[in-house]
Amino acid sequence: MRLPLYIGFLSFALLLGACNKDDDSKDTKEGSITFQTKMALSDGGDSYQIGDTLSMNTGYDFNVKKFKLYLSNVTLVGADGEQEIKDILLADVGDLNTGAFNATVPEGNYSQLRLGFGLDAEQNNQNPEDFEREHPLSSWNQMYWTMLKYRFAILEGRSDKTGALNGDTTDILNAYHPGLDSLYRVVNYPINLEVSADGTYQINLVVNIDELFSAGEGIDMREEPQTHSELGSSSFPGDFHIAKKFMDNLAETARLEIP
Repeated sequence: MRLPLYIGFLSFALLLGACNKDDDSKDTKEGSITFQTKMALSDGGDSYQIGDTLSMNTGYDFNVKKFKLYLSNVTLVGADGEQEIKDILLADVGDLNTGAFNATVPEGNYSQLRLGFGLDAEQNNQNPEDFEREHPLSSWNQMYWTMLKYRFAILEGRSDKTGALNGDTTDILNAYHPGLDSLYRVVNYPINLEVSADGTYQINLVVNIDELFSAGEGIDMREEPQTHSELGSSSFPGDFHIAKKFMDNLAETARLEIP
């Protein structure tokens, strides 16, 4: 059966309650925001979990084993300025609790949501041993390599031509681990979000796996099965070009949906 091909994995549930404060010095009311990351392979209706096989328009069946992604500097932009609602989020497909947090946002109209795919240079230069286990940059998350610093994403699984994926020697082991400061991508999404103290809002960030591999020059899952963001040398070609295509395509094709 051909399953539809996108992963819906960011769900912002903006739950806004009235702010009844007696502080006369503060005129701005704030909404209470619950931000939740949804990690499911979804067609907009039924959801699928890690381990399911996607039949892709690129001509491959792809059994997804792991998908983790750093998002950073998540910021709402409005007429009255900017409101960062999360500095770093490690989204983990298959774990519905990963990435949940609470924040407050002043009432007002917000016209953009800006977020970074990966980590900015300052974040990427941190020492994972300096963070407690619960922190997204902690060594506990196994996202840090000494030779690379942080992996901005981990997408792993097995693939083969459509109808041929069966665990034999023709299957391809896929492992995409983009990293390095130069691969950080920032996207400004236009939105029209009017926040009030008693409103409830949801914003979804959707990554289409087909488009991730087919946009731009494309990534051939057999000829370009993996990347560890190695720059290479005169004697070793490296695989950085695959990591660059991965992050370029991710930033280009990921989209926001506001139900």
